[in-house]
Amino acid sequence: MEHRMAHMTQMEIGEAIAEKRAVIVPTGATEAHGPHMPTDTDTHQVEHVAVLLAERIGALVTPPVAYGVSKTFEYFPGTISLSIPTYQTMIYEIGSALVGQGFEHVILLNGNRPNGTANDQAARLMVDDLDERFTFTVSAVSYWEPGADRIHAMRKSMVGGMGHGGEMETSFQLATRPHLVKMDRLAGAKYGPVGWDLVAPTNPTRTYSRRPRPGAGHAAIFGDPTHASAESGEKFIAAAVDALAETFTNLQGSYTDRK
Repeated sequence: MEHRMAHMTQMEIGEAIAEKRAVIVPTGATEAHGPHMPTDTDTHQVEHVAVLLAERIGALVTPPVAYGVSKTFEYFPGTISLSIPTYQTMIYEIGSALVGQGFEHVILLNGNRPNGTANDQAARLMVDDLDERFTFTVSAVSYWEPGADRIHAMRKSMVGGMGHGGEMETSFQLATRPHLVKMDRLAGAKYGPVGWDLVAPTNPTRTYSRRPRPGAGHAAIFGDPTHASAESGEKFIAAAVDALAETFTNLQGSYTDRK
């Protein structure tokens, strides 16, 4: 069974819609990820997870959204950021097009932390604008969220090390594209645990402060990549996909029960 919409014909996609298969929209980013990681890290990772998830729940995967809310790192070379209103409009338009074609479950699967709240708003707006004409459900989640406790239990870095370009993302890349990871270039770079963490339990308050600058010696890393390994990456990916599959299998079951 094919899962990537980009590899399917229009007729095959039409058949999938008729079969009421869900569709996953991977939302990534193009941004600096330290001196050791490629700028498409977020996009690659969320698409990778999306395809694995699609295989588990029988869904389709749209081409990934490669540009996101990346203003935090816009002073670093290679970062291409959209404004929040532009990004939200794009996600809303993509989701609305899918709903208009007949998809009844759209999953906005996020891979770049700042996209998350914008995805929530786009999902809410889709329902507000379209639920009188179409019957559909839209879900918004970052790929690490359902499995956060499981991933946290396997970590090697201290809390604050699983942020941007830290242990989890570096491990993910070592497990999937080791030829693009340049660990030797971390020598002399400034980085370390930070006040927020992707998977550790934390206070839900969101606080924003001055963005990092290359001129101040910042390495565009929020966390600690020194504990990363391909073995850890494989475990993190498996935990994330397992938890997502459980989440959406249960969700799909609840819809069936209500029909």
